Amino acid sequence: MSRIHDIPLLLLVVIAAGLAFLFWFLGFSWLAQDIAPGGTYLVKSIAGLAKDALFVPLKPLMYALIILSIGSSIAISRGGLGAKFIRVLAFFVMFSLAGLILGIIAYLLFQNLPILPDPATIGAGGGNIKQTPFLAKIYGVLTSALMISIYAGVLLGKALSKLDLGVQADKVSDLFIAGFRKFLQYTIPLAVFGSITLALNSPGGVQTLGNLFPLLLPYLMAMILTWCLVVGVTAAMQKRGIGFVLRAVLPQALVAFSTSSSIATLPATRMACTQLGANADESTPFYTIGATINMVGTLIGLLLLSLYAIKAFGIDLSIAEMGVVGLQSMIFATAAAGTPSASVVLLQDILISQGVSAEYATYVTGLIITIDTLILDRLRTVMNTQSDSMSTANGLKLYYKTPKTLES
Repeated sequence: MSRIHDIPLLLLVVIAAGLAFLFWFLGFSWLAQDIAPGGTYLVKSIAGLAKDALFVPLKPLMYALIILSIGSSIAISRGGLGAKFIRVLAFFVMFSLAGLILGIIAYLLFQNLPILPDPATIGAGGGNIKQTPFLAKIYGVLTSALMISIYAGVLLGKALSKLDLGVQADKVSDLFIAGFRKFLQYTIPLAVFGSITLALNSPGGVQTLGNLFPLLLPYLMAMILTWCLVVGVTAAMQKRGIGFVLRAVLPQALVAFSTSSSIATLPATRMACTQLGANADESTPFYTIGATINMVGTLIGLLLLSLYAIKAFGIDLSIAEMGVVGLQSMIFATAAAGTPSASVVLLQDILISQGVSAEYATYVTGLIITIDTLILDRLRTVMNTQSDSMSTANGLKLYYKTPKTLES
C-alpha cells in the first residue's frame, strides 16, 4: 500500500475513472445495485461503499483538522498579528472580495447552463421549496458546524496557550495534515470510481457527467479575471511591468496545477516571493498562513458550485443572498485544508444552510468529485497559491513604503 504514495494522485484518479467507464461499458450494473449476499439485504452498493470511503470520514476529519490547526496556530503565536501581516492580510481580503464579485458576475452570465440534474429525477427532494428568510440564512451560517469548529479552535488555542503546549500542538497538527494527505491519496480515487459508477447507472447516465463540463466556462472566467486583476495590482505595487510579474509567478502556477496542493506548492511559492523582490525568510510566515487559509480560488469554486446547486434544487436567490453565499464561501475557504479536493466536503454545509436537502447536497458533492480532482481543484490551487505569493510581496512592499503606520 505504501507504493500508492509514489503514484501521482491525478494518475490514480484517471485510472479509477477509466475503470468506472470500462465496467459500465461491460454492463457491470451490479456495482451500483444494493448488495444482497445469501438473501441478506444491505442498503448499499459496491460503488456506494467506494464513494463513502471518502465522504463519510472526510467531514469529521476536516472539522478535527480545523480545530487543531487553528488551536495550534493561536497557541504558538507571539506578539499579535503585527504591521506586516495586517498589510498582507489586507491584500488577501481585497483579492478575495474581487473574486467574490467576479464569481457572481460569471454565474449571472452563465446561470442558465443545465449543469446539475433536477433533484426530483434522483429522488432527492425539490418541488415546492419553502424559502428561508434572509436573517435565518445569516444565523445558519454563524451556527453551522464549520463555524462551531472555528470557535472551538479558538478556545482550544487559548487553552493550549495557557498550558504552554503550543509547540507540541503544532507538531501534532503537522502530523495530522501529513496523515490527512495520505488518507486522501487512498480515498479520492475510490470516491471518483464510486461516484462515476453511480452516475452512469442513474437516470441520464453519461449525459449527467457530460453536463458538468460546461461548468468550466464560468469557472475559468471568474478565475482568469481575478488572476488578471491580482497580476495587475501586483505590477502596479511593485512598479514593474506585467512581464516581470509573470516570469516570477508562472513557475509556481505550474507546480500548483500539477500537485493540486497549496501545501506541496510552498517551495515554489517561496521562490515566487523571492522573484517578486520579497525576502524569502521574511515572507515565509505570511505565504504559509496563506496556504493554510486558501482563500481566493477556493472561495470562487465553492461560490459557483453552491449557486448552481441551489438553482438546480429550485431555490431562487437575490443578489444580496448570492452575496451571503459568497461571504459564507469566503469563511469556509479559510477553513479548507491545503490538500487536494478537501474543500469539496464543505459544499454540503453551504447547501444545507441555504435550504437544499441533505440528500441533494450529498449527491451534488459526490457528482462534483468526478471532475474536481481532474481539473477544478487544480484551477483553485493555482489561484490560491498565486494570491499567496503576490499578497505577501505586495504587503511587504507596502509595509516598507509606510513602516510607521502600524507598530510591528
